[in-house]
Amino acid sequence: MQIARLSIIGTLATLATASNSAFATDVEHYAIDDSSYTYCNPGYPSAQAYAPLPGATLELVQAVVRHGDRTPVNYIPNNDNEWRCDEVEQETYLHGVGESEKNTTGSFKQIIEIPKWNQKYGFENRLWSGSCEEGELTDHGKHQHSTLGAHLRSIYVDKLGYLSPELSSADEIYLRTTHIWRTKNSAESLLGALWPKRGITPTSSIPLHTFPSRIETMYGNSGACPRINALIDDITKTDGYQRFMKDQGPLMARLMDILSVSESHWKEGWGGYFDVLNSHQCHQFNLPCKKNGTQSTNLCVTAADLNQVNRNANYETAYKFRDSPLSQNLTRLYIGSFVGTLRDQMKSHIDGHSKNLKFALYSGHDSTVWPLLGVLGASDQQSLWPPYASNLLYELWKQQDGSHVVRVIYNGQVLQTRDSEHWCDLNACPIDQFFKRMEEFIPSDITSECAV
Repeated sequence: MQIARLSIIGTLATLATASNSAFATDVEHYAIDDSSYTYCNPGYPSAQAYAPLPGATLELVQAVVRHGDRTPVNYIPNNDNEWRCDEVEQETYLHGVGESEKNTTGSFKQIIEIPKWNQKYGFENRLWSGSCEEGELTDHGKHQHSTLGAHLRSIYVDKLGYLSPELSSADEIYLRTTHIWRTKNSAESLLGALWPKRGITPTSSIPLHTFPSRIETMYGNSGACPRINALIDDITKTDGYQRFMKDQGPLMARLMDILSVSESHWKEGWGGYFDVLNSHQCHQFNLPCKKNGTQSTNLCVTAADLNQVNRNANYETAYKFRDSPLSQNLTRLYIGSFVGTLRDQMKSHIDGHSKNLKFALYSGHDSTVWPLLGVLGASDQQSLWPPYASNLLYELWKQQDGSHVVRVIYNGQVLQTRDSEHWCDLNACPIDQFFKRMEEFIPSDITSECAV
């Protein structure tokens, strides 16, 4: 599939020549060089470019990934494209052939059936055609994580000899996903390429850990933590944010008209537009047009519209999670408990309580990866909306003097921090310094801090 390059910033001069020049307002404080950025596909770690830390031994790898390419989670009435998710089931097993005597029913294959609509028996025009649920991992998304798994194998198995060529013990890995199918399928696809022979023994299985949604910590759980929404409300009421929304209001109204949407969440922010339009772009579909309309620029979303939507969505999220005076507290409550999980797993390994563990995989969302980048103080270029299948690798290394350092790799590159807060070299950050940074974002009493 050809990679679709998205220009997140664009120039005002370019936008001024577009048909919607009235909406080409500047987004304050947003001037990020995105020349090497694409949303549709991530950067993969490369065995050719990868080099182990000199004089050190790799002891633990924690991989936090975003799911692969998916269908939109926001439905628009005039979505007449066909979305395919037929190949996902190829990796939806992680057990040996003879799992146990209780496993007597054979294997099942999931099929999403979308019938041809008719007014008598069906809900006409309530979903697209094809074989995909809303927000489901597509065939391309499955291949993205298979590709990522193959790259990880080329580094940690073939180049370093760190992981076993064949998985011989479940103690070597830890796997956790959110409760949503696309993250589970992504993890299965990744492991299917990292260890093509997945069965451990005829009677063993690879545990896949999932928290119930009510207590999930891999994304902002506003149901369990009402303070999250209260902080977001406070941030969005600031003069700077309100001015931004007012400036971009004409574009939002134009897009609501074209997409034929009116629900309240379409008026509250840019995430829904980012989701729908980039899903089309990544599949090389035409940008949406108003139902029963023509290809007139007044009735169709334009490339300039998409450009500004991307710019707005990145600005909006950066403002909430990085640039507002309330951002650090929001990030603490949003992802701090999961940051504590990562830290405690490292500490347990250093203290000798989990020496057999070598690889931990956490399969989550953009709302998992992005706040973690904020915790790490990622550079502007690495703080843009995480592409599909984004991969954040925490490597724990032990040096010859017995001390530990952490290397952080994001989408194939050692993570760079912002110039304004260069708190550590993330190619080899001393463990005490790394933990000190993490602990700034770990709540001491999440229950009390989450109360409104």
